Amino acid sequence: MRLSPILELSAALLFILLAFFFRSSNIFFKLPANLSVQVPVNLTSDYGRIIHGAPDAVLRPSSPVDISLLLKSIYSSPLYDEVTVAARGAGHSTHGQALAPGGFVVDMRSLPLSITIVDGDGTSYVDAAGGALWIDVLNETLRHGLSPRSWTDYLYLTVGGTLSVGGISGQTFKQGPQISNVVEMDVVTGKGEIVECSERENSDLFHGVLGGLGQLGIITRARIKLRPAPPMVAWIRVKHHDFEQFTRHGELVVNAGEVDYLEGFIKFGDAPHSHQPEDAFSRFGAERCVKPRQPTAYYLLEMAIYYDDDDVSDAARKRAKVLARVSSMTSVEILEVSYLDFLNRVREEELSLRRVGLWNVPHPWMNLFVPRSQIRSFHDLLLRTMSDSCNNGPILVYPTLAHRWNLNTSIVVPQDEAGEDVFYVVGVLRAAPPTCTVGTSCLDRLMQQNERMIRMATARGSSRGATCGLTTTTTCPGAEWWEEDGGGMGAKQYMPYLEGEEEWREHFGPKWKRFEELKAKFDPLNVLAPGQRIFKRKKLRKASDEAGEL
Repeated sequence: MRLSPILELSAALLFILLAFFFRSSNIFFKLPANLSVQVPVNLTSDYGRIIHGAPDAVLRPSSPVDISLLLKSIYSSPLYDEVTVAARGAGHSTHGQALAPGGFVVDMRSLPLSITIVDGDGTSYVDAAGGALWIDVLNETLRHGLSPRSWTDYLYLTVGGTLSVGGISGQTFKQGPQISNVVEMDVVTGKGEIVECSERENSDLFHGVLGGLGQLGIITRARIKLRPAPPMVAWIRVKHHDFEQFTRHGELVVNAGEVDYLEGFIKFGDAPHSHQPEDAFSRFGAERCVKPRQPTAYYLLEMAIYYDDDDVSDAARKRAKVLARVSSMTSVEILEVSYLDFLNRVREEELSLRRVGLWNVPHPWMNLFVPRSQIRSFHDLLLRTMSDSCNNGPILVYPTLAHRWNLNTSIVVPQDEAGEDVFYVVGVLRAAPPTCTVGTSCLDRLMQQNERMIRMATARGSSRGATCGLTTTTTCPGAEWWEEDGGGMGAKQYMPYLEGEEEWREHFGPKWKRFEELKAKFDPLNVLAPGQRIFKRKKLRKASDEAGEL
């Protein structure tokens, strides 16, 4: 309903008077004193080093109250109508998701990084600050003989960061992603409210924030399920030369549930010629550039069995049983390591990459969830698309089980009409050569390859694509059907990089309406997480008008 011209003029004058009052008053809308305009250069980009954008200021909060004050000030005052806010932990996003160009960044590592064991109802939990690193959570819980159940491959990430996207690794098929192992959180909403939430209390915020890409609030504390920590791990790698055999064996193992961890890798070239198991277990291949060509491809199924010192014989029986399921392998390598060393295995890879100058380089990563029926099609698409490009970095392909995921959260996984429980995690984690920087043709080429694969994989499924499922034993014939009718595989991006609301609407599918409603409830001005590029920032007056029309 449109107001009369006189009322519109009166409202505009009132708005100007209020703005003048806000500008002259520091009583109600004073920003936190620890908001600094001295912005370190590392806050102008992220691990991806593809998207750049400097914030105007950085908040180093001493408590969640500082974050609350910042967001309340922005939410309540027209002086900050253009300001957005991004929470930043380890900054390990790859497409600018942790950035707030021209806005404010909240340095979550400045919060007190408390990690406390909590007992209740016969189960142990850990209360971890949102800015705490998972490696610190691991070290503290191990002091008590305990451990979180679900992990990421790399542990130098913050608790709040991984819970905002999902948190996945080889334990996910058995324990669910990290977001399925949280029972309670403290969250600062986009309006600056500090809210405790759980399955029973403020459950809409609880479910919405988990996997919610930072859109609804900033996680300042999470209560996470623990389990007894095993001291030792049997770390197993089985080499395959046939993709169908590789996927079939992986699915047998996850459905049997006899291992504690399973991931898979596509490798190219010759296997490492070394008698040292640690060399064979390297996943990044930092020392060389390999072109992904079908004749040189082989596949590694990586598994882990946890065990206690007094459980050695039982672990050996489990290992023999698992290897019997994948008995047609060409080679097996087994390494006995501590639980800590296994979970922290990527740290040594990081240090190696730093030594050769391949850590602080652009990372054109691509992460997807691919339906089981389409994993062969995606494999062939990947090899065709990347055949003339160097590959530095692991390519992960492994099965997980949908029933382990709490789909009340905001995470999006492929929907299989036939009710298939298995879908695949795919990660193409490339590191560009140091000379391949933003604006160069080589980085543009890598990004274009990713865009092509994402477009084809995430397009809605085509009935013609069913002929290229796991039953196919050779490269799919007539694969140009993707180009002809726009059919696709029905995959979903994990940690998506999309261009705007329409693409996000397609990504969320049936979850979009609920997600949009939660955004309007908890961050009505669209202040939070601008780097995700989902919602456009609203001005205070416009948002008030829209609310009045409802």
